[in-house]
Amino acid sequence: MKNRTPVIMTLLLVISFFTNCSKTTEITAKPVLLITLKDNTGIPVSGATVRLYKNAADSGITKLSDSTGVVIFYDLDPIIYYWEAAKDCKTNRHSQNTINRALIPGVVLYGYSFLSATGELKITNNAPGPYIISDSRFIDTIKSSSSFTTYHNVGAYTLRSVPVSDSTLIRDTTIQVSCNDTTFINL
Repeated sequence: MKNRTPVIMTLLLVISFFTNCSKTTEITAKPVLLITLKDNTGIPVSGATVRLYKNAADSGITKLSDSTGVVIFYDLDPIIYYWEAAKDCKTNRHSQNTINRALIPGVVLYGYSFLSATGELKITNNAPGPYIISDSRFIDTIKSSSSFTTYHNVGAYTLRSVPVSDSTLIRDTTIQVSCNDTTFINL
């Protein structure tokens, strides 16, 4: 009887192992995106409105950042997302607005943005020919009968405009960009 007991015990153990094993379906958690918002001095921005969206046509999901400047988006799709963050006249227009990769199921990914006070600058070229426009942040050519829009941090800037047809006609203009305001320049 002693010789059969280990065999019987092993046989029962194997049978119980196989009966307890069954095909299980694996449930994978949806991706999570955590975004941290800070101002230019590194202080967390609480109460900022953050809109997370898939593309320009998507209305997106909107949340407010908490007291530590963090906003968390749960149950997302495994695709690339973009975000806009704003509080008062501070925006993330000059900072990160995507992690530039598809989210991963079951993984928390992190993004960040620095919010700075900005204003809008609209330049319209009514002249017969194109102009080269530049300042400390950009250089661009604006065709005749077209417009150019950019967002600048609040402050004073010197804008240089040069007609493509005659590069000797350089014109420097000092502009003041104000918080949540639009500055218009007509050429």
